[in-house]
Amino acid sequence: MNAQHKSTCLAIFSGGLDSLLSVKVMQDLGFNVVLLNFDIGFYFDAYTEENSVKKYKEPLPEGFNVNVIDIAEEFYEMIKKPAHGFGKNMNPCIDCKILMLRKAKSLMEKYNAGFVISGEVLGQRPMTQNIRSMKIIEKESGLEGYLLRPLSAKCLAPTEPEKAGWVEREKLLDIQGRSRKRQLALAKELGLEKFIKPPAGGCILTDKIYSNRLRDYLGFNSELRTPNSEFRLLSIGRHFRKDELKFVIGRNEKDNNELLKLSQGAWIFDCKEEPGPITLTMNDINDEEKKFLAGATAGYSKGKDKGQVEVIISKDGKEETIKIKPIQKEEIKKYMI
Repeated sequence: MNAQHKSTCLAIFSGGLDSLLSVKVMQDLGFNVVLLNFDIGFYFDAYTEENSVKKYKEPLPEGFNVNVIDIAEEFYEMIKKPAHGFGKNMNPCIDCKILMLRKAKSLMEKYNAGFVISGEVLGQRPMTQNIRSMKIIEKESGLEGYLLRPLSAKCLAPTEPEKAGWVEREKLLDIQGRSRKRQLALAKELGLEKFIKPPAGGCILTDKIYSNRLRDYLGFNSELRTPNSEFRLLSIGRHFRKDELKFVIGRNEKDNNELLKLSQGAWIFDCKEEPGPITLTMNDINDEEKKFLAGATAGYSKGKDKGQVEVIISKDGKEETIKIKPIQKEEIKKYMI
């Protein structure tokens, strides 16, 4: 084993406080830390496209060069039936962590790394950061003995890199519990304060409304077409399903603009009465369904109380205009997901 192998590790990097700290701690101990950020298809604003390569979007400290790894298709296969189940909503937290760590393990040879680190803190998250779950994650990822958690290392059994003397255990930390006081103090000490993002709402898969939409999507789609577009669409507007007909109605101008961005290959319904919504469906539709969607669009427009309104129907650059009686919202809401 060469020296670079011993002195290089891969980091599972989310961009949050704990992952920032775990990387910085290892860098300050002299390690070459390769940052891996796994895109599971749901974090729509975290990345930017440059020359067809995904780049991490947030500002980071010097020396924090992130490799964005797309695992959306693997994640989609896993989320259909996660071995360890879901949390409160559609969050397969344990299986998600295992998937990322397995992927990291497969990349160790590429980066000539001897072990993997993560920013996990013992006792911080009830589902994945308790002793039992952490052991399961380590074992099932194939990284048993080679997954180091720098922030809580002294609270856990020594890893192989510690036993072999690659890492000085005395210089690792013993943080545990849900409080962030020690992490915030350490961030100040290490000069990372300006890179700490304000607390967010957490993983979108813990959101009840989004989870209901995703559950519905999984029930009708055995294969994933375009991960970022499909999952992004689930976060926009009002979602409905009438038998097998799935459609989305925008709530405001922002929704309408986002729906238009995702409209490639879709049917679009645009009411001439302003203000009015954009309605989108990815389904192949017949004439009866076309009239229904036009009426539903009109029902959410300013012209909802008129006898007839005009709705522009378009797909792939071709369009037609029809006059339709608005369907009342109460009728449409029966199909809301």
